[in-house]
Amino acid sequence: MSSTAADASNGVPVLEVLDEGKDYLEVELVAGSSGVDKLITHQRIQKPGLAMAGHVDFIHPGRVQVLGESEITYLMGLNAERRRSLLGPITDRALACVAITKGLAAPPELVELCDAREIPLLSSQLLSSTFIDHLNHVLDAHFAPRTTIHGVMVDILGIGVLVTGPSGIGKSECALDLVMRGHRLVSDDVVEIRCRQDEILVARGPELVRHHMEVRGLGIINVAHLFGIGSTRQRKRVELVIDLQLGDASDDCDRLGIDLETTEILGVTIPVVRLPVVPGRNISNLVEVAARNLLLRLKGLNPAAELESNLNSAMAGQHPRFKRGPYGLDEGDLE
Repeated sequence: MSSTAADASNGVPVLEVLDEGKDYLEVELVAGSSGVDKLITHQRIQKPGLAMAGHVDFIHPGRVQVLGESEITYLMGLNAERRRSLLGPITDRALACVAITKGLAAPPELVELCDAREIPLLSSQLLSSTFIDHLNHVLDAHFAPRTTIHGVMVDILGIGVLVTGPSGIGKSECALDLVMRGHRLVSDDVVEIRCRQDEILVARGPELVRHHMEVRGLGIINVAHLFGIGSTRQRKRVELVIDLQLGDASDDCDRLGIDLETTEILGVTIPVVRLPVVPGRNISNLVEVAARNLLLRLKGLNPAAELESNLNSAMAGQHPRFKRGPYGLDEGDLE
């Protein structure tokens, strides 16, 4: 499998979070528009409660500072001079951005200081708890470890299948055949994978080439236009890797499949099935069966292990269909 880990990001621009979260975060820019390129460098947010009492050393500039009803009510209960004396040292910490929740009006002094010091000041209609939960989800997606893999990502019966292999082996043709059977394409050729919550791999395609596929001899096609938007999806969890390999079907490969082989992507262990590609093999059929077989395994059914158990019982003379008869024959031979 060919993969290249992406470098860790130094941070997320406030403008990017603002653009992506307009609906999800119900947020708008109130002040500090000249500072929207500042980076949020920490995934966790901060409510600067102690800072309101003058303990500004506890402020982490790289975090989003969230002011809720308690902070705003406290500030608005002070006179303008006192508000400025409290907010001055806080905004002097080169903050990434400040967000006010519940649609509360920002103190005039805070607006003035944010404009002067180029600190984006955001306002959201959401409650503090809801806003923080949604913002954590947005930041989690941005700060998640990521990698880019050369392959094809397909949703087969709800199982996210990543098909890998050398260039020209037929990954795109396999995916196209699967789409024509009603399965859904996530990405062709370039698959971006992010690790969420340290154990969930989420794959998607680059936005620039989303829904497009290169098929040798046909060129570039748009799967969504040809088969409808229902034939694609933007992202899917990676649950199975199919590694296509050039070689003879008689090569050394797993003939029983009792134990699933695994591989690691971003430190997460994923089942992998290695399929030899030779003339006459219908690879898309095999990929679909591999996904169906994984579904059975997830339900606790393992055909290979069941067969092995039956064979062991038969050889021990314990299987009900293969008990020894009076003439030394298996009862199954007399049927």
